[in-house]
Amino acid sequence: LILAVLTACLAACSSAPTVQEISSTANPAEEIAKLDSDISSAMANHVDVLSPDNFRESKDARDDAKKSLDKQRDSKGTLALVAKSRAYLDRSLKFAEVGRKNIGDVLIARTAAIEARAPDLMKREFSLADDSLKDAVEDIEDNNLETVIKNRSALQMAYLDVELKSIKMAALGPSQETIARAIKEGANEFAPRMLAIAEKSVLDTEAYITANRHNRAQIDARSMKTNKAADHVLKISRESKAGTKTSSEETALLMESEKTKVKRGSAANVSLSAENSGLQASQDLDQKYEQARAQFSADEAEVYKQGNALVIRLRGLEFPVAQAVLKGSNFPLLSKVQRVIATFDNGSVVVEGHTDSSGGKVLNEKLSADRAEAVKQYFISNAQGAQIDIESVGYGFQKPLGTNKTAAGRAQNRRVDVLIRPEPSSTSTSL
Repeated sequence: LILAVLTACLAACSSAPTVQEISSTANPAEEIAKLDSDISSAMANHVDVLSPDNFRESKDARDDAKKSLDKQRDSKGTLALVAKSRAYLDRSLKFAEVGRKNIGDVLIARTAAIEARAPDLMKREFSLADDSLKDAVEDIEDNNLETVIKNRSALQMAYLDVELKSIKMAALGPSQETIARAIKEGANEFAPRMLAIAEKSVLDTEAYITANRHNRAQIDARSMKTNKAADHVLKISRESKAGTKTSSEETALLMESEKTKVKRGSAANVSLSAENSGLQASQDLDQKYEQARAQFSADEAEVYKQGNALVIRLRGLEFPVAQAVLKGSNFPLLSKVQRVIATFDNGSVVVEGHTDSSGGKVLNEKLSADRAEAVKQYFISNAQGAQIDIESVGYGFQKPLGTNKTAAGRAQNRRVDVLIRPEPSSTSTSL
């Protein structure tokens, strides 16, 4: 019924627009000023994208009206051009309304991509997505709504994909360029250890962005850390290369450490000891992170580091609608998670439940808590005597990863995360 109504609306819009004459007593300059404001407002609401031909006709007629006013032609002719512009603007607004009802999710994704600077950073991919959007708009103007409805999910994903790539490019592009320059200058030979650390930092940050594309603060912090690692490998590589006959990467690192000690005095020894201890802990976590990531396919889980914690985002974990009952099909995935948990002998685990914003706040908080508790109880029941602290918490829709205005965003927000820390917490329950 809705499709039929919209089709009828489009059929009515397909004929030439009816021009409503403006009173000859109207002030042409004031009418043009009002028209300018309405055109700008329409542009801000994607009307130029959703009905480009009619919107362009409106702007052309508006521009002609301005020229007529500037040349001080008769006001009647100027007002006629304003009326023509208004007719096409009204028509474009009708098409845009139909477009919003059918591809509103696409427009939201496109706006997010623009905010991520996709037109600059991923110009080709963004242009291809816009070309597909143009085809969809033409289908709307041709009354072919069935094709639009069929293809809108793919179009939405195209913009979401280019948004993610743009965020990664902005965060990691400088680091990748520095690492590439270091490799060109011989980092593989002169600073292999620091090169491996820098490249791994890029991979870790990239994995984090994939799972948390809208967490701007954390992405910036991780990007800064990765930039430092990249700058460091270039610096060490150059220092090692400059002293190839008498030095090495190890020597360069030791020289750098000695310079730090001279500058900081005896306090540097304490700092260095703490740094070495922290480095060992970080290396241990890195090793477990790599082992954990190898356990899961992309459809099963995303694995990344968050501070000193390992996070497993269970993408393949599905619950019945509005329920917290685990399915038998979920057990193999949860069994893999349990094997990862077992590698942290004295660690602690927090199972986090998250929902989208559909339904009330109280309902979602309870549902997320119940789902987290169900996963926790699975781990307890299948612990086989292992000793590790575990707790569960439900956040409802307080920590979204994507927008709750789209189906894709809501699906992303419905999730269970398992956080594993090397050290036990003080408020958790032992398995």
